[in-house]
Amino acid sequence: MASRRADPIRLIALRLRQDELRTLTQRPGVNEALRVTVQYHDARHPNQVATLTRGHGGAARLHVVYDKPGKHVFFDYAVSAERYIALLKALRRVNFDRMDDQPDVPFFGVDLWLVERASASFYHDVVLSPEEARGFYRELILALREHLPEALRAIVP
Repeated sequence: MASRRADPIRLIALRLRQDELRTLTQRPGVNEALRVTVQYHDARHPNQVATLTRGHGGAARLHVVYDKPGKHVFFDYAVSAERYIALLKALRRVNFDRMDDQPDVPFFGVDLWLVERASASFYHDVVLSPEEARGFYRELILALREHLPEALRAIVP
């Protein structure tokens, strides 16, 4: 299920020439993918898109791209199978695949995260604000920070 609130945040990935997550999972060798897009409301850091992909093997690959006009700034990381499985377990614990967008998140004045997960026949996304997150939304943020810290690492403008 795709959130309409996610559309403006999803444009960050498209502007940075990152394929839509659904398209990415249609490629040969990619079984599933997870993406975290971070939109900073006050431009204190460049917006960023982190895409984790996993194929048939055990390890996964994390590609993080930053929105720095005039510069192509990105980092690639290997993510072990153990860490990837721990992340999936954490997502299941918070029931990510059935989670709605965080309620009452304003469109302006707060940082926004778009968390997407996809496989060949499945797609789900959630919009949330880390400053305003409570309950399962907070647990989702903590899981991402614990299991995928590279995806959330901000850089200076």
